[in-house]
Amino acid sequence: MDTDVHHCYRTKSELFPYLTKFNAERFADWGFGGLESDPYASSGGVLGIRGDFEQQGSGEMKGSNGDAQSCSKRLLDAYGIDLGILTGGPAQTASALADVDYGSALCRAFNDYSMDHWIAKDPRFRLNLAINSQDPLGAAAEIDRLGSHASVCGVMLSCGAPRPFGQRFYHPIYEACARNGLAVTMHFGSEGTGINPPPSPAGWPSYYIEMRLLRPPSYAVHLASFIFEGVFEKFPTLKVGMVESGFAWVVPLMWKMDLDWKGLRRLTPWVKKLPSEYLVEHFRFGTQPLDEPADPEAIKHIINWIDGSRTLMFASDFPHWDADDPMMTLSDQPEDLRRRIFAENAIETYKLSLPAISQAA
Repeated sequence: MDTDVHHCYRTKSELFPYLTKFNAERFADWGFGGLESDPYASSGGVLGIRGDFEQQGSGEMKGSNGDAQSCSKRLLDAYGIDLGILTGGPAQTASALADVDYGSALCRAFNDYSMDHWIAKDPRFRLNLAINSQDPLGAAAEIDRLGSHASVCGVMLSCGAPRPFGQRFYHPIYEACARNGLAVTMHFGSEGTGINPPPSPAGWPSYYIEMRLLRPPSYAVHLASFIFEGVFEKFPTLKVGMVESGFAWVVPLMWKMDLDWKGLRRLTPWVKKLPSEYLVEHFRFGTQPLDEPADPEAIKHIINWIDGSRTLMFASDFPHWDADDPMMTLSDQPEDLRRRIFAENAIETYKLSLPAISQAA
């Protein structure tokens, strides 16, 4: 299982058939209203992706997967991946728009586009629905519209948001996820964009490399909010996957949450267990970008400390320049642990169905 496969449309015009005439014209003329301009967009590779995949993108979205067929060939076929979970699209930027109706319309259009141009093209793809997180009731309606489809496995939330994701403002989204048996997938993006606050408490950094270092704190804020707002007491079946964040940062956060809760738990009496217990039960972390300490043995301790046999899922981040090779990722780990990380944890989290792994191999 690959839990982070980026997909997108190639040109804006591909979304026009899925929009009203007014919104299609608006999207053609204005797109996301200027939010496409990312001051940290000049990352590595060629337009952000591996140089040998550069020709697979086209048009306005050249820095993304070009189409389902090329992604199937270059990722699923090339590495023997049984299922690829799609995590791309406009949800991050759409959720940063002040006009929530327009943002929700773009998400709906992209979901229908994904069904026709990705899911229908290869049965090995699974879809995280694009939703506008700042329109919880509209997002819940979209989840109910498509959530029962066999190829839909979750919904996308971006770390960039005006408020932490545990707050009750978002609960209609989680109620709809629970109703449809879907997981939540979190991905960094749109921090400091549109209606969202600056990407750090100190404002905007200068360089893309600094933005990469800010990713773990963004995830940590939402993780703590989920736990201390009592989301999992209200929605006990909910699972949250955090992809493209690595996982070494989870260790000190887990320890700190447990220590502080013991002294301050009277403030949140609805938190009935150690925060680390909620974390291991409800959160899953993508392996990419893989943390690589100087001492190779250190990664084994980190995996053990976060109960990686339950909490880690393989993610490639294909086709980006820093995508992790499935053949090299955690290749020195025991086979039973690798099976959990590369298959079983994702199957359980996203309720995936597929042929037996031995047959697929």
